[in-house]
Formats: sequence, C-alpha cells, structure tokens
Amino acid sequence: MKYYVSVTETLNKIVSVEAASEREAERKVRKAYENCDITLDSDNFCRESIEVDPDQDFYRENESDGPVYQEVKA
Repeated sequence: MKYYVSVTETLNKIVSVEAASEREAERKVRKAYENCDITLDSDNFCRESIEVDPDQDFYRENESDGPVYQEVKA
C-alpha cells in the first residue's frame, strides 16, 4: 500500500531588535523578514520531522490522474 509521508525541515534564526514592547519588536522583525532583510538558509537548520500525513485520502485523490508527489524507492 502507498503511504504519504510528510517531511518538514525547520529553520530558526535569533535576531535582536530595539523596541518599546514585545509587540513592536515582533512587528519590526516581521517587516524586516518580509522585506528580505532577514534570510535563513541551511546554516539555520534546527530540526526535522518525518511522519505519516493524517489526510491520506486527500493525497490519493490528488494522484488519481497520475503521480504528483516524489516517490521513494527503497
């Protein structure tokens, strides 16, 4: 039987910012990130997660007309 497994990588970077409050700090950093002033790459890798996706029917239906997802041959 074919199973659809989710592979997720998480990147993380800590930045510092001067702000009057936590909310303002988050707003400033979000704006900088959206403006591409903060970039994350493979050096910022912090964890991975590999798990069978709970919505197997969705993926099966998506592939009903042919392969859509990368297939792993073991």
